[in-house]
Amino acid sequence: MPRLKYPEMRMELLGYLRKLKDLKYQMKAWVNQDFPADVQYDHLDLAIHFIFDDTDLGSDARMSIGEILLDEQEASLMGQLVDAINAVFEAYGTDMPDGFYIQVAEWTRVVACAERAFDCLEGRHAAGCPEPLD
Repeated sequence: MPRLKYPEMRMELLGYLRKLKDLKYQMKAWVNQDFPADVQYDHLDLAIHFIFDDTDLGSDARMSIGEILLDEQEASLMGQLVDAINAVFEAYGTDMPDGFYIQVAEWTRVVACAERAFDCLEGRHAAGCPEPLD
């Protein structure tokens, strides 16, 4: 794998993608506050802040190529995830509880995009990346 400027941030991103792609985890941890043994606290805002505030992923994922993303394909998949999250927030605002967001119809696209991005970033050494969603 090519050298990245911030490999630890890539690992952090993978952790957030893992949670964003897992609706059962979201319900258990974010809504019911039933965390895995190694997690003291978790909620949707942590992933949102990482993507939109702590990195360039929320504004232009291509700016993260070489830093936490490897190439245009990863950036494209992350861009689709950002678009899906933005669609939810544009439709319902940003002040709703996690349990509300994960139950709206638009959230299924967030989960699907997160899964595709996770599979790509996690599996680069194996099968490669899935094609972006239409």
